[in-house]
Amino acid sequence: MATYFNNQLRSCDVVLGTLQAFSKDICSKCIGLSGAQTKVIKGLKKLRMDLDKSSTPEDGKKEIMAHIELCEKIANAIEVEEESECQKTAGRCKIGKGCFALGALELMKEITETDLKTEEKEVSKMANLICVVCDAEEPVPVVH
Repeated sequence: MATYFNNQLRSCDVVLGTLQAFSKDICSKCIGLSGAQTKVIKGLKKLRMDLDKSSTPEDGKKEIMAHIELCEKIANAIEVEEESECQKTAGRCKIGKGCFALGALELMKEITETDLKTEEKEVSKMANLICVVCDAEEPVPVVH
């Protein structure tokens, strides 16, 4: 269970570093940065609640909680302009079609939302094949 939380925090570290860099440069007045910051903060709050409810051992919880608190501190410290607007709509963003800040959130999804369903199906197919070949009447192992 601790692996889940650690992977979530790894993605958060990547996104926070990215958003910090954007806040100092190209996205400093963009509403996309503000939205991304808000989503990260809300995600960290949810992660904190999930950790509280989890069966993770107490010593592991303390370590993970310290990392969550550090990430929350970093997220709240990202400098976002009070008066922000979409720089692309305003004609000031010249990076192309996408939005850097919102793209960082997509990166977070890529890191945290693995395609486990596909992996489970593949393992099940292989396990069924093994059972069919050896005629064993054992249940298919569950992938965790």
